[in-house]
Amino acid sequence: MVGVVLAGAAWVTLYAVLMRATRNSPDASRLVGEVVYLVPIAAATALAVYAARRTRQRVGTAWRLLIVSNSLWLIGESTWAVYSYLSPEGAPVPSFADAAYLLSYAVALPAIVIGLGLGVLGRTQGLLDALLVAAGAAAIGWQMLISPLVPSTWSAAALVTFLYPVFSVSIVSILVAVLLSGAQHVPRSMIIVGTAFGLASITDGAYAYLTAVDRYESSSWVNLGWQVEAVLLCVAAVVAGRRAESDQPRAVDPDLAFLPAVVAVLAVGGLAVADLVLVGRLSLVTLAVTMLLLLGLLVRQVVATRDRARLTQGLRTAAITDQLTGLYNRRFFKEMIDVEAERAVRHHLPLSLVLIDLDHFKDINDTYGHSVGDAVLTDVAQRLRREVRGSDLLCRYGGEEFVCLLPSTPAPAAYELAERLRQTLRGTPAAVAGVAEPVVLTASLGVATVEPGERGRVDTDALIDEADQAVYRAKALGRDRVVGSGQPSPTAADPVTDLPPALVWMADRIDRALGDRECAAAVSRWAFRTASRLGLDDATQRRTAAAARVHDIGRITALATQQPDRPLGGRRADDPGHPAQGARLLVELAARPDLAPLVAAHHENHDGTGFPYGLAGAEIPVEARIIAVCDAWAVLRADDSCPQEAPVPPGRDALVEGRGTRFDPAVLDAFLALLDDGALDDPAHYGDHPAAQPAAHAPVGADDTPRTVPR
Repeated sequence: MVGVVLAGAAWVTLYAVLMRATRNSPDASRLVGEVVYLVPIAAATALAVYAARRTRQRVGTAWRLLIVSNSLWLIGESTWAVYSYLSPEGAPVPSFADAAYLLSYAVALPAIVIGLGLGVLGRTQGLLDALLVAAGAAAIGWQMLISPLVPSTWSAAALVTFLYPVFSVSIVSILVAVLLSGAQHVPRSMIIVGTAFGLASITDGAYAYLTAVDRYESSSWVNLGWQVEAVLLCVAAVVAGRRAESDQPRAVDPDLAFLPAVVAVLAVGGLAVADLVLVGRLSLVTLAVTMLLLLGLLVRQVVATRDRARLTQGLRTAAITDQLTGLYNRRFFKEMIDVEAERAVRHHLPLSLVLIDLDHFKDINDTYGHSVGDAVLTDVAQRLRREVRGSDLLCRYGGEEFVCLLPSTPAPAAYELAERLRQTLRGTPAAVAGVAEPVVLTASLGVATVEPGERGRVDTDALIDEADQAVYRAKALGRDRVVGSGQPSPTAADPVTDLPPALVWMADRIDRALGDRECAAAVSRWAFRTASRLGLDDATQRRTAAAARVHDIGRITALATQQPDRPLGGRRADDPGHPAQGARLLVELAARPDLAPLVAAHHENHDGTGFPYGLAGAEIPVEARIIAVCDAWAVLRADDSCPQEAPVPPGRDALVEGRGTRFDPAVLDAFLALLDDGALDDPAHYGDHPAAQPAAHAPVGADDTPRTVPR
C-alpha cells in the first residue's frame, strides 16, 4: 500500500516537472497537458473496475458508479484533447466534452452519498443533520463562489459555465454533511474518494475564476489539482480492492448534535457579512436561508429530544425487565418495595409479599434441558400475570423464584391470592413444544405482611426474609402449599413449625436419594394425626411430628460413602446403625437432643426384636412407636402398585400382622382407625411427579444448591 502512495506522489511530482520543463514549448506543453494528462484518469477508471469486483454492499455500489463517473471524465478529457489538436481555439462551449464532464459530476454525487454515508438516510435525526449541514455549506458556497459567477444574460455557454461551480459546491456540501453527520462507518477507500472530490471541487472553483478573468491553457497549473484527484482515486481503488471493504457498523455512534448548529451559525454569519460588505444590506437570499436553517434546527431539536426520550425509556425498560419472562426483575422489585414501604407507613396501609418458588425445577432442567426449563418459566410468568391485579407488582426474583408485591393488601387477601396462584400453577400442566408429556408444576409459596401501625418503619429486608422463611417451611411440609410468616400452632396440615430448615433439607435429600420424594413429610403428618388420635398433649404431638420429619437422617452416612456403581439394594436397605447415627446428628449438629431418643428408637419392635438397643413395650418412647407404624405404612404404600382407590387399602393386612409383635397395638389401632376413616392424605407413590423423577439412589448433594440455608 505504501508503494502505491509513493508511486502516486512520484507521478504528481513528475507531471509538475514536465509542466515546468515544457512551458516554453507549445507542442510539448500540449502533449503533457492533453495526452500525458490522461494517464492517471485512465488508470483510475481501470482500477475502479478492480475495486468494484472486490467490494460488496454499498461500497461495491459506490465503486460501480465511480466506474461510470471516471469513464465519463476520461471521455470528456479525451474529447477536449482532440479539440485542442484539431482546433486552434480549443473545444467550443458547450461541447460534447462539457456534457461528459457534467454527467460525470451527476453520477459522482450519488456515488459519494452511497459510499460515505447511505446509512444516514435511514435515521430521521441523521438525515436532518445532513440536510442542515449541507444547506449551510451550500449557502456559504453560493455566496462566495456561485453568486459572483451568475451571468447577466443567459445562454448555453453561460449555463454550462455556471453549472460547474454548482456541482462543485454540491459535492463539497455533501462531503461536509455526510462526514459530519453520518452514523455509519466510513470505509477507508471512501474517505480517500471524498478527499479526491473535495480537492476536485476546489480545483473547479479555481478553473471557474481563471476562465472568468483569463483564457485557460493546457499548461495551466490548475491541471495539477485534477492530476492529484485522479491519483487519489487510483489509491482509493487499490485500498478498496486489497481490503475487500463492505459495510461495517460503527461500534459507537458519536453525538454530533452541535455540528449542524455550528454550521448553520457560520453560514448565516458568513452570508450576513458578505451582504454587508458587498451590498450594504441583508439580501433576500440571506434572510430566506436564515429562516430555513433556523426552522431546520428547531425540527432537528424536536426529533433529537424524541429520540433521546425513546432511547432513555428503552434503556430503563431493559434495566428493570427480565429478558426471559418479560416481568420486572429483582432490581426493580428492590426499588419498588422501598417506595411501597414508605407509602404504607405514611398512609397506615398494610403491605404484603408473596414469594413463589417452583418445586423440583432443577429436575425439569435435568430431564428435558434448559430450553424447556426456560419455556416453563415463561409459561409460569404468563399464568401468574393473569391472576394478579393491576396494582400488584409481579417480578422474577431469581432462577425459579417469583415475587408479588401487594400494596394495601392485608394478610387474608394475600393468603387468598397466594392460594389462587398455587392452584393456577398446579391446575394445568405446562405444554412445551418438543415435549411429549405436559410438565406438571407445583410451587411452594410464602406470605409475609406488615399491618398498618404495626411498626414505625418497615424493614423491607426483614419482610422479604419472613416470606423466604415461610417458603422454607412450605417446602419442609411437603411443598405445593402456602405458608405464612410467623410460628402458628401445629395443625394436621402443618405439624412441623420449629425444625431448622437445614435439617428438613437434609431429610428431603435423603428421601430423594432413596427414591421416596415425599416420604418424611408424609410420615410426619401421619404421626401427628396418630398422636392426636391417641389423645397425647400438644407438645407430644409436635415432638412426634418433628422426630418423624427427620427420622431417617442417619442414613446420610451410608449414602455419602455409597459407590456410584453399587447402589443400595432395595428401597430402603437395612442399616442397623442409622437410628443411632440420626440421634447423634440431632444432638451434635442440630441442637435437638429432645428428638434424639425418638429417632434412635423408631426401629425398635414392640416384642423387643428390633434395633439398635432391643427395647420392648413401654421402654420404647410412644413417639417412636408412632413413627414405627407410620414409617412401615410409607414403605408398604410406596412398594405397592395397587390403585389408591381400592376398597381395602393395599398393605393394611401387613400392618395388622405386626400387631403386638412389631407394633404397639394401641398405636396401630389408632393409625388404622385414621386409615379407615380416610383421614390420611396418603400420597401413595412418592415418586409420581412426572416432571421430576430422580435417578435411582442418586447421591445426596446432586441436587440444586440452596440459596442461603438449604431447603
